[in-house]
Amino acid sequence: MLTRKTARVLLFDGDNRLLLVRMHDPQVGDASGKVLRDPYWVTIGGEVEPGEDLASAARRELLEETGLTDVRLGPPVWTTEHVLKIKGEDRLLVETFLVAWTGITALNRDGWTDLEREVIHDMKWWSPSELRSTSETIFPTSLPQHMPALAAGDIPASPFAVAP
Repeated sequence: MLTRKTARVLLFDGDNRLLLVRMHDPQVGDASGKVLRDPYWVTIGGEVEPGEDLASAARRELLEETGLTDVRLGPPVWTTEHVLKIKGEDRLLVETFLVAWTGITALNRDGWTDLEREVIHDMKWWSPSELRSTSETIFPTSLPQHMPALAAGDIPASPFAVAP
């Protein structure tokens, strides 16, 4: 099975809202191959390219997906590991979530790849209460549980595993 090392960014604005992207990729399914029928919300991020460290990958993904450069990148705070089927192949996703902050909420989609333009439907800043009360699908599934501590400035001393 191929491993995909991924940098994910928990980007907060000045109002302690978290940026998520709404997407749906029919070429990605769970470990059994089942594709979610409806779109879902995830954090900014993507695969760590050869020669990149996590911080460099996080900054690149932020620029590509949001156009933002004025971002204060913090430490890794969470990890997840789970298997997905991507284009019919099993992939072990090893995700590291880094926390980041920005005062700018205007987003730019100019850096999106053709694939991102196909699968990303929207971007939205979420408050902790909106995350806790939504019926929409959000990944990682434990995000609503753990996000309020980060929004309050409670940064863990070392990353810990959260439910994917």
